[in-house]
Amino acid sequence: METKHPQEEWYDTFNNSKERGVRTKGGYICFMPKPTHYTGQDERYETELTEYKANAKLIAAAPDLLKALIKANKLLKERCLDTDIEFLELNIDEVINRATK
Repeated sequence: METKHPQEEWYDTFNNSKERGVRTKGGYICFMPKPTHYTGQDERYETELTEYKANAKLIAAAPDLLKALIKANKLLKERCLDTDIEFLELNIDEVINRATK
């Protein structure tokens, strides 16, 4: 299956302006705005900060997750019974198509 995203390793990093982003050796894929900390909203800020960090890690891992899913899907199709494949294809193929089309 052909994928169109940059094939180099993706990683979570900061630019010179201290903005968080995901990039490859070739350049940035995305920037992520840091949550704003408002007085009296410490709990909301901490929750959003945790999500902000987790989102960057998830985006950086996306190519590896897709590659693993494609391999797992191929193995399942090779080793499962035909009746099992229909069930498995429904969700896995849809997810792979969303990521590659």
